Amino acid sequence: MFTCKVNWLWLLVIGGIVTACTPTTVNVSGKDERNTTQAQAQTVPDYPPMYDVDVKVCGNIIAPLKDGKRCVNQQLRLWGPVGEAKLVRAGISLPSVSSVEHKLAIASKGCYPVYSQPDQQQFYWANSIIQVNRGGTAPTVEVKPTQLSNQQINELMTSKLSSRTITTFGGVGCEVASSVK
Repeated sequence: MFTCKVNWLWLLVIGGIVTACTPTTVNVSGKDERNTTQAQAQTVPDYPPMYDVDVKVCGNIIAPLKDGKRCVNQQLRLWGPVGEAKLVRAGISLPSVSSVEHKLAIASKGCYPVYSQPDQQQFYWANSIIQVNRGGTAPTVEVKPTQLSNQQINELMTSKLSSRTITTFGGVGCEVASSVK
């Protein structure tokens, strides 16, 4: 009697596992998830080029000393193509102060997310102020753009919140650097 109950118990446990692991719907259309995923991937619209840009300003600036260099790094997201970057004097030179305020201008078609689509190719101010020491050699500006794939741009455009925080330009807005040529 006891072995009969144990057999029924095992039969119920095995039956429950098989039932739980069996799909509740049957695909009669012939399409599986791979076909659906491919169809969704094909419906991604073509976007203009967008770049994650790493900007590095090094040299005779007021910044922490690291590995024998003084550098300031900034990450930006720009509509492309991304052109040259310029360090432009924004402050006045005072005899009592050893440095002069500079701003960074980068040639692109605007910044994301302030511009949801590319604008004119021109210089835009980066949201950074760099103190350059008077005298000595001019600081160097390195720009390293990495183009985003169409799929990455689509994910940015369709998501409500971006998972990565990227510095934009000009604080509240993406200001055109009209004084830079």
